[in-house]
Amino acid sequence: MPKISTQQSWQYITEDIPEDPVATAFMLPGRITGETPIDPKFNIKEIIGLKQPTSTDMRRTDNIVPNRNEYPFSITYVPLKRISAPKYDFRHFHNMAMNASSATTAGGGWTYGTSITTNLLTFTLFKEIDNLQFRLSGCKITRLTARSSLDNPVEIAVEGMGSLSTAADLSRTDASSITDGVPFWWSDVQVYIDGALATFCTAFEYTIDNKGKSNHVLGDRDPKGVVVTGRSIDLSITRQFNDLDEYIDAKNGTAKSVTIVLDDATDANIRFRDCKYDDHPIPGTAISSAEILTHILRLKAEEMSTN
Repeated sequence: MPKISTQQSWQYITEDIPEDPVATAFMLPGRITGETPIDPKFNIKEIIGLKQPTSTDMRRTDNIVPNRNEYPFSITYVPLKRISAPKYDFRHFHNMAMNASSATTAGGGWTYGTSITTNLLTFTLFKEIDNLQFRLSGCKITRLTARSSLDNPVEIAVEGMGSLSTAADLSRTDASSITDGVPFWWSDVQVYIDGALATFCTAFEYTIDNKGKSNHVLGDRDPKGVVVTGRSIDLSITRQFNDLDEYIDAKNGTAKSVTIVLDDATDANIRFRDCKYDDHPIPGTAISSAEILTHILRLKAEEMSTN
């Protein structure tokens, strides 16, 4: 009989060594709000050879072989503000898309100020659906997108890949509940451009693309690991049109600094430096005098950090 309304749980734990989780409690990045699919791809290969003259089907496939395993996953969650019981800071997961600097303490963890570096910390995913337990190890975040707009919380969408899929062992102590945590809402957000408060902003979105891919070697269908081959940082800010100087800076290619401040126990600052405008549209004429002209500032950043 098919199961309906099955219960599921999803957790992750950091790894000091790829595919080897540390001996601390699970840590959730925030309040999971969407699906958390893990979608193994086995990259089937078909082999068709020449047939004997007596064969009645010359187009028949002679062999189908599973070739190369890949393990992509995705997660959507609402980060929570800093709480002390358990110790929790939303950047613990956010910064894993940036580098290998992270605190790992039982019941959650603080993540301290960090800048982007070459290496990424790996982690293990555990997913349980009724009696199905699934473990994906050696995971790295290949792409992270954070966004917020009026009347909405800050939301983070993560895409990544793992290197080893096995049956899970969930006999670890769960992290303390963070269900009482408070999410960041649009009213908790301020945007600063070149150190000055950018008034009349209505939304932001940024993406860290680590350009990750599975690294395969001879003799093993599972990837040897997940490699990140580059990085691009894209930022967009929706703002009511009120500053012609911004267009002049965009036209002249002037480097900008942008800081997104999230109201926390001690404000969380997400910094973008050496930014260049990729797009700075001039709004069309408003249909009526009651409408507000808006435009979306699109930038690419060379550097990024949090504190």
